[in-house]
Amino acid sequence: MSQKIRIDFARVKKLITLVILAAMAIGAIIFAEMNYREIKCTGIVIKLDSENERPLLSKQDINVMVTNQGTDYFVDKPLDEISLHKIEQRVKKIPLVKSCEAHHDFSGKIIISVKEYRPIARILHFTSGESNYKDQYVTHEGKFIGTSSLFTPRVLIASGPFFTGKRKDLLDERGKTLIPLFEFINNDDFWRAQITQVIVAADGGVVLIPAMGQTYIDFGLPIKIETKFKKLALFYKKIIPNKGWNTYHWVHLKYKNQVICD
Repeated sequence: MSQKIRIDFARVKKLITLVILAAMAIGAIIFAEMNYREIKCTGIVIKLDSENERPLLSKQDINVMVTNQGTDYFVDKPLDEISLHKIEQRVKKIPLVKSCEAHHDFSGKIIISVKEYRPIARILHFTSGESNYKDQYVTHEGKFIGTSSLFTPRVLIASGPFFTGKRKDLLDERGKTLIPLFEFINNDDFWRAQITQVIVAADGGVVLIPAMGQTYIDFGLPIKIETKFKKLALFYKKIIPNKGWNTYHWVHLKYKNQVICD
């Protein structure tokens, strides 16, 4: 009998401990909530994450969007009256912004963490007679994100009839085929140094413009990319040392198992 009482007492003691801990946790939450309502914004801290050589955005650019073009100031405003979601949505309206997260600390600071896109190519519209359309950077996802007035990164140039009209991205079936080509060139140190521009015809056929010489490279459709660059490597290793840079005007890679020069 006494043993059973001792067991029940242990259970009661454990239950009381759990109740006390739960009450303390609830009390802490209530206390924090009450304090939170009393905290006012003491400032905005912007953290910019960039994988580019230099940021494409300035913190001032971001701050302008945070304050809704200077019409919405937060300093001395209670934190519980400030929508962090609304701040994030404002910043995400900047095309160069890939992601934005906002939170606050108990000192009253609102911390806004922004990550910008890293472009893989720049689309030139003026070369195809479309001077009314602005140049665009394109991302790994195929999105057009405008350009930066702050910094011009050294990226592959793309132009040609394929980009005429009101094309807003490379998310359609043909546009998507260009992304692996851009990425292949960007990810290879040798080809990134050799190829400066990609001209894309209306049907999606590609011509590569090298940094040296006057030879145009007829790549054809952006398929079998690695195989075609292996053939182009043979041209660089075997033919150029013997014939020189300006012997041929064209190198054709689109024919199966052949490299044709003329």
